[in-house]
Amino acid sequence: MVYLENDRFRAAIDEKGAELSSLIGKSDGTEYVWQGDPNIWARHAPLLFPVIGRLKGKQYTLNGQAYSITQHGFGRDLEFSISKQCSPSCVELTLVQNDITKRMYPYDFSLTIRYTLDGNQLKKEHIMQNPNDIPLYYEVGGHDGYNICLSEGETIQDSYVQFEGTNEMHPLRLDENILLTGESDTVLLDDGRLWIDRETFRTDAIMMESPKIRRLTICSQKHSKKITVAFDDFDYVGIWSAYKPFDVPYVCIEPWSTLPDCSFLGQELEKKVGVRCVAPRQSETLTFTTIVSE
Repeated sequence: MVYLENDRFRAAIDEKGAELSSLIGKSDGTEYVWQGDPNIWARHAPLLFPVIGRLKGKQYTLNGQAYSITQHGFGRDLEFSISKQCSPSCVELTLVQNDITKRMYPYDFSLTIRYTLDGNQLKKEHIMQNPNDIPLYYEVGGHDGYNICLSEGETIQDSYVQFEGTNEMHPLRLDENILLTGESDTVLLDDGRLWIDRETFRTDAIMMESPKIRRLTICSQKHSKKITVAFDDFDYVGIWSAYKPFDVPYVCIEPWSTLPDCSFLGQELEKKVGVRCVAPRQSETLTFTTIVSE
């Protein structure tokens, strides 16, 4: 575990998956990251790489070759190395190709996750380097779970996700195989608020294109604490929590580079909606930031 700290917050980063495991406010000890529960959802904030979501037939193709890979890819389950401890409030963790990744993803690559704790903001940079002489296709995203019900007596029905600058959202439709259909619905919000209750995620995540949505804020009507996720570099976003027959006190905000598989497209990685492409011997960086208001 790697720890970051400044005068306001402490963060813990697990080398497995370069996963944010804790973010605590020093003023009152509030934990803002979901701490995991095997009976609900055991993870905290897994990295999605090199694919996002479910794949049609549980595989994709690249240059005519089929590759099987788990939902959301292998990034969340592999050990990253600490490549640079920049300061007490900044660290870089890196994953490169190995025999395990090559069976699922044929490229050589270097993916560095840089966390920087600055005031009330935790910035997460995804730095993808392509050492190959051919273009590299990949997908990357976040799946960060944030605690709700932060005060005594609070219920999930007190929580909402605030959309900025709009009073409607357009969730993408899923078919019976939980693949995107290419269609969307229009859902009116309550003055920009998506209220949370037990039924909000009955049909899985709320997935959206985000040309006008570049930040979402988790709020409560019972207190002033807020968690904002700003994701200017990501064109898609999901909102999710486990669907259970009881209240589940967390919500995930998920910035995605790429959409999960669509029923109307084939399995070619390079043709997926929003797939990223890094030119030979080049790199690119995609960033999202968690902002805590106390």
